[in-house]
Amino acid sequence: MSARLPASPSGSRAGIPTGDHAPAPAGDLPAMPGPSPSGTGIGRHGTAALLRLFLGKLFSDRQVWVLPVASFAIVGTLTLLVAGGASSFWSITGELGGFYLMLSVFALMLLIFPLAGLAGAAAKLLARRRDERLSSLRLLGAGTGTVRTLAVAEAAVLAAAGLVVGVAGYLVLMPVVGLIPFAGRPIGGAGMWLGGPWLAAVLGALLLLAVLSSLAGLRRIEITPLGVRTRQQPARVHWVRVVLALAGVAVAQLMLQVAGVGDMMFFLVMVLIGFGLPLLALHFIGPWLLAVMSRRSWRRAKGPNQLVAARNVLESPQQAWRQVGGLAVTVYIGVVGGAGMGLAGATSAEGARPEDLLLMADLRTGVLLTMLIAFVLTACSVGITQAAQVLDRAEMYRGLGRIGMTEATMEAIRRRSVFGPLWTVLVFSVGAAVITTLPMIGAAIVFSPTSMALVAGCLVAGVALIRLGVAASRPTLRAVLRG
Repeated sequence: MSARLPASPSGSRAGIPTGDHAPAPAGDLPAMPGPSPSGTGIGRHGTAALLRLFLGKLFSDRQVWVLPVASFAIVGTLTLLVAGGASSFWSITGELGGFYLMLSVFALMLLIFPLAGLAGAAAKLLARRRDERLSSLRLLGAGTGTVRTLAVAEAAVLAAAGLVVGVAGYLVLMPVVGLIPFAGRPIGGAGMWLGGPWLAAVLGALLLLAVLSSLAGLRRIEITPLGVRTRQQPARVHWVRVVLALAGVAVAQLMLQVAGVGDMMFFLVMVLIGFGLPLLALHFIGPWLLAVMSRRSWRRAKGPNQLVAARNVLESPQQAWRQVGGLAVTVYIGVVGGAGMGLAGATSAEGARPEDLLLMADLRTGVLLTMLIAFVLTACSVGITQAAQVLDRAEMYRGLGRIGMTEATMEAIRRRSVFGPLWTVLVFSVGAAVITTLPMIGAAIVFSPTSMALVAGCLVAGVALIRLGVAASRPTLRAVLRG
């Protein structure tokens, strides 16, 4: 049987061979001689001919281009909508214009990790689908220069095709998103428009991300192409992440302590750094936390669902974190902010100026909207990543089907692989919010139950969106099982 199970916590395989053959573990494989680093094995003319052949056949195989193009279309649409919504705050004038500007920057900080997770999922999908073909060329004698040229060209073409579709989606959805009111009026389609230079800058950044991810993936092929071809690349999470995370939190606390010294601009910079460093710290510690929790679940597994799901996470804790980790700080700020805004609105309703009440309403809308956008981005990231993993583990799923496992059981394993880390993130975030701001949240539940109900509703809707993201990849699983 040619199925493959994910790596166990110790880095070993479950005993089922991978790929089309039954190779020995990567550590037992002899070193393979390869072409010289100069990449002279094929030559310039051969590389040009191979590039024409490579790109000419690129769109002939739907399995190669459909998912990457669709992924970058989603990335382009959502990134442009988020950037357009944030830029609409920059046109607000008056005494509160600077405050709205700071809010837009803060919202972008909260959404940067979900956006990066979504874009990274699309880029990793693009890189993973071409790793096997390029590593095969490398084993056949293709030089480093040839492999790099092919990788960059394919990444650029597929990402550009997806981003063109993404721009179309952005233009279609602009009037709909423009109906959301801020500062006493709807944003409007004109307010959502980024303008030519900013539009080109965002698209260029996404295209650059695709190319850089492609080049980063090549490092593994250049070092050990056989390891990539046989998928013997166990992921590891080091405890150094915890040390870096704690250092980041300590520096953030120092920044917040000195934020009150100096002018307003210095205050804003210190506050943004003080909140930004914990985001980075959580990004470092997150994969380690998921690895610890999944290893515990693996040891206490009571059935095949728990066992295989835990091993799926342990195969790459970083990838599991990238799917759902961006929600951590957003949920924390959403719970705390929703409670704070609800309490402030309930206690200052009498005698408050109309503009103050409008600002409170906008803050509450912004908090809930940021949380919902983060869940939408995460759901799309989950859908893309799960579809890629089904294709990547096609032999494993076919092998499980041959030994009698039903499609429903496989789907349950995939859901558990996503929702295990998701519940860890949500419990950690909501628990931290309750512990650190218990008096305020308790008062908000008493004096502003509607606001807290809206926050809870956003959380429930977000979990439902992520479940839809997993379900969206089920047709890919069915196609793999039929094949």
